[in-house]
Amino acid sequence: MCLTGNTTYYMRETIKEGIKLLIKIIGGLLIISASGLLGIVFSNRLSLRHKELNDLRRYMQMLETEVTYGATPLPAALRNISNKAEGMLCRFFSFISDSLTDRSFYTIRDAWTYGADAVLKQSSLKRADIELIKSFGNILGSSDREDQKKHFELFYLQLRHQEDAALEEIKKSAKVYRDLGFLMGIAVFVIFI
Repeated sequence: MCLTGNTTYYMRETIKEGIKLLIKIIGGLLIISASGLLGIVFSNRLSLRHKELNDLRRYMQMLETEVTYGATPLPAALRNISNKAEGMLCRFFSFISDSLTDRSFYTIRDAWTYGADAVLKQSSLKRADIELIKSFGNILGSSDREDQKKHFELFYLQLRHQEDAALEEIKKSAKVYRDLGFLMGIAVFVIFI
């Protein structure tokens, strides 16, 4: 059987159309995947904020124990906590300890505030969380042990409130971010078809 010129032409055009369709489908899947992953990243950022607040509270409890019960000087206590902490909180406590030890800052207040601004802004914490942490640094080391215990307790209550707010935000928004990411990808794909 011999193919005529018209048949060959139609086969080529059909193959070209098939290839174009395949490229569109692959491009669409890439767009949907990329936007879906972006939604997942935003969703995970909410979870990371809750984890960072929870970890901060735990490490602050360790710091309270070191300072109030162990009578450890603040730079050494902060160094001990930084050795136990992970990630951004390790850098935060280490920065403050180093700043106090090498006299980059002469007050805990200044070192704490600068550390919060320099290190914590790279975290998933919100501005209100960082302001709360900075406000605690204003009173840390400025009173006797009994007052420090009260300040720590108040800080834990405020931190718990922030954790609860972060958990609520996860419940309300995490699934929305994930779903919205994929839906936006689908919408972009449909528009381009």
